[in-house]
Amino acid sequence: MFDLYRPKDLDDAIRFLASNYPDAMPLAGGTELLILIRDRKIKPPKYLVDLAPLRKQLSYVVVENGYVKIGALTTIWELSNTILHRDIRFAGFRDVWHKFGTIALRFSATIGGNIATATDFSDYIVLLLAYDASVKLTGVNGERVVSLEKLLVNRRKLDLKPGELITEILIPEPPVNASSAFEKFDRRRILIAGLANTASYLHVEGKKILEAKISLDTVGEKRIPERIRILEDLLKGKELSEELIERVIEDLLPRIIKKYTDWWTTAEYRLEMSKVTVKRTLLTVGKRLGVI
Repeated sequence: MFDLYRPKDLDDAIRFLASNYPDAMPLAGGTELLILIRDRKIKPPKYLVDLAPLRKQLSYVVVENGYVKIGALTTIWELSNTILHRDIRFAGFRDVWHKFGTIALRFSATIGGNIATATDFSDYIVLLLAYDASVKLTGVNGERVVSLEKLLVNRRKLDLKPGELITEILIPEPPVNASSAFEKFDRRRILIAGLANTASYLHVEGKKILEAKISLDTVGEKRIPERIRILEDLLKGKELSEELIERVIEDLLPRIIKKYTDWWTTAEYRLEMSKVTVKRTLLTVGKRLGVI
């Protein structure tokens, strides 16, 4: 069906991908890509470029120069053994862990691969948007850093140039009195894609909200995760309370987000569950910060 190419290093991988574009695709954990190829949901490429030889170079979590830097080939299991699961400022990462696939998948799936899927089911995209994350891309013409928000073009489509690879994720280091929460709702508890995925991040001073960042699996016409900036602006500067959360979400969300109907469920149901998950994440962050 396809040939497997194992590069010597990052430069070799990039050159091979660029010279064989669009007939070559990068393979990280393969937990989604191989299934998509098997089920013929995407056209099988001529080559898969196995990124496993690059793991030593692209698997890490470090804090430096005001950023948390995550290597794109860091597995979900490896993330669980870092500051991202120990510091309350990154509490949403633990929430994703509890909802992400199975233990076996967590050993294989990578954070870069989860971003590369570029769908409303990409848990880490939803969470990282709430952290205002950026992504380092490396290609034959060097490196560039773009915001995750701008990297997402459409469902399963990223703003990548031929041969470019996601090599690093950068998160501005949160201040004290900041935290996050992630919620994914489905009809079952394991191996869920999610009917409604939400992440919320708050920075507070006492009860006052200094900064709010909230992302959803889908907001508008595109079926990709996006920030809910109108809601963020409404919350900023106000005192966090259950009453505030209830009022603004019930009033605002039905007017600003657009859901879709498919074989799984209706747009109306997705909207109702999105309201629930946004409320839950904001309440959870408030409790983690001792405000509610």
